[in-house]
Amino acid sequence: MMRPRGSSAPRNKRRGLGVASGMLFAGSWDTRALLLATLLVACTHEDASRSTPDDAVPSAPSSPPSAVVTPAPSPAPPPSADPPDAGTDTAESHYCDPEKPPPIPSPDTRLYATWRTFPVDLGAHGGAGKLRVLEDSRLTRPGAARTGTHPVLPPCDLLQSRVELIDEKGTTLQVERFWPELDVELRTMGPGAVLIETIERVRCLASCWCGDGHAFWRIQDGRLAPHEGRVVERRPAAGTPGVGAMLKVKPVTHGCYESSQIETPPGRPPVLVVNRSAMGTFVTAKERHWFEDGTWKASIVEHKWQ
Repeated sequence: MMRPRGSSAPRNKRRGLGVASGMLFAGSWDTRALLLATLLVACTHEDASRSTPDDAVPSAPSSPPSAVVTPAPSPAPPPSADPPDAGTDTAESHYCDPEKPPPIPSPDTRLYATWRTFPVDLGAHGGAGKLRVLEDSRLTRPGAARTGTHPVLPPCDLLQSRVELIDEKGTTLQVERFWPELDVELRTMGPGAVLIETIERVRCLASCWCGDGHAFWRIQDGRLAPHEGRVVERRPAAGTPGVGAMLKVKPVTHGCYESSQIETPPGRPPVLVVNRSAMGTFVTAKERHWFEDGTWKASIVEHKWQ
């Protein structure tokens, strides 16, 4: 029976060891020394190979092998791109520079849309006219978030709002411009007395002096004019404007310190109340404006906090 080919290596190794043993005793001293060293190495290698059978399973290493993974290269940003700001939305990380407004697009595709229209009586200066409020169409479309605007917040190219006074023939008599987002309310304060309140919607960032801007107008001689009334009461009396002078209502910011509202006391005509606070001082003032006996009247009461 033939020996399997797999067993020929051990047999040939034993044969080589026998030949080396015979030459050990037959050769010279140098030859014997060389053969002795060869014999010792061969025996050591054979013993090591016998200690581990060919079919033995090697034991698992005590710790898993480590692998070095080369990270995938990230694409480099273009030279003009700003590095991304982690955790910041792209739209919120972009700001406008009020001192450097963006160029007008060409062609200019921005459009005005009619936001509100009110009938007004212009009398001999225009008959039955109307007050029309125009705004950037991006602020008037259905679903638009009317949360106010700010000069440093995008979109940076919003059109200013327009308030147009138009006569019965359709001729535009006057145009006033305001912040992009504007609301207008017409308030009847008495017979033939209409107060027009414009409200500029402001999206504040971080200031108690910031807020929606309220201004008050009347139609006089066919024109929009800031509201004013004659002072009938003044405390302290030494202040200005004094009793008998005209008091023009300045715009008021609805922040933490200033406000305005319409009050309707029982048995009395409606009253516009404006609360003011002087920045950097401890002086506050309350203005009251109302229409009575065919004329506009006003009162001022100041208070200095100690």
